[in-house]
Amino acid sequence: MKKAVYKTNINCGNCLSTVTPFLNDLKKVSEWSVDLASKDRLLTVKAENINSDLVVKAVEQAGFKAEKKKSVLGKLF
Repeated sequence: MKKAVYKTNINCGNCLSTVTPFLNDLKKVSEWSVDLASKDRLLTVKAENINSDLVVKAVEQAGFKAEKKKSVLGKLF
């Protein structure tokens, strides 16, 4: 299972409700969550094979922004 982390502008429970059907429609994603307490509103996605473009597109279709987060070492999550 791989994990990817994205910085988003998903700010509240209503925003989360809006994006939920878009992320749930991603077939290969087994689990996802948004940390609303984080200043970067981090979206964590777990899947066997993560297509970051599809994740970003799903979030954008819901009306929000998502950007792949880099780790402290400069590598992508």
